[in-house]
Amino acid sequence: MIEKKNIELLGIGNAVTDVLVSVDYEFLDKENLSPGTMQLVDAEALDQLIKKFKKNKISAGGSVANTVSLVASLGNQCAFIGKRKNDSLGKMFSKSMTAEEIMLPNSETEISDPSSCCLVMITPDGQRTMATYLGASTSLSLEDVDLKLLKNTKIIYLEGYLFDLPEAKNLFNTIVDKKKHYGYEVALSLSDPFCVERHKEDFLKLIEKGINILFGNEEEIGSLLNCKIEEALVKASKEGSISICTRGSKGSTLCKGDELFNSKAFDVNVVDTTGAGDNFAAGFLHGYINNYSLDKCSKLGNYCAAETIKIIGARPNISINDILKI
Repeated sequence: MIEKKNIELLGIGNAVTDVLVSVDYEFLDKENLSPGTMQLVDAEALDQLIKKFKKNKISAGGSVANTVSLVASLGNQCAFIGKRKNDSLGKMFSKSMTAEEIMLPNSETEISDPSSCCLVMITPDGQRTMATYLGASTSLSLEDVDLKLLKNTKIIYLEGYLFDLPEAKNLFNTIVDKKKHYGYEVALSLSDPFCVERHKEDFLKLIEKGINILFGNEEEIGSLLNCKIEEALVKASKEGSISICTRGSKGSTLCKGDELFNSKAFDVNVVDTTGAGDNFAAGFLHGYINNYSLDKCSKLGNYCAAETIKIIGARPNISINDILKI
């Protein structure tokens, strides 16, 4: 059981504004974009892509920010740390998060790079492909985290995408190093298979050092450990840690120690998979924060993922009353 603390979940990730559009696979091929992945681009390249679309939907996003948003809406005390500029996108992101009663320990700053933005391209089968300009997020460092905040935190959730930033790797390692001293647990999302390929050794070292909960999909887990999913999960789950693989329509598989647990997916019509993994993590973490069984946590994760893929965008309207029925 996790002791009572003021902040139940602190997310550290990219503070991104999402621009969502519908595309076909021909468009992705023409733009040399690999379906189902996230590609980093510069501001000019992103602007040129966005200009190709007359209709879009704009919302606050970012993988860990999406997770924190849903966990907060389910009644948990949450905070988020992400770097953003004092510009229109940065202000919109902050306004969206604070409206959900999410604590933002760091405010917008007058830095040179604009706030982060991501073009989310949704194909007819609901799969999302992302082109992301990180901008202000690239300057996130240990200086942006008040270490005094950590002692009042139950779980810190880290975003694998940040491994593309050298300073963020130092931040992540410091957080894991200090978890025993401050008494919090650390969860990590692998985020993207290409991200895992770029930083495989660093991910493995961080997991070995002491990640309590690891989230990834089949491609990410497989890429990390180069073996079958079940074997990979066992390898990643040592000394009582938990590793979880989301498997789309097959549900999810969880491992603690050397024990594997499967949880079935909910049968829904897929509209857009944006944020499905983020909100699986949200459902799971809500259950974990409230000391539910691991089986119940996985069911809640699958439910939140299912509710997410029924809509356009990554932030479904799920209430605590919905969760209590599961």
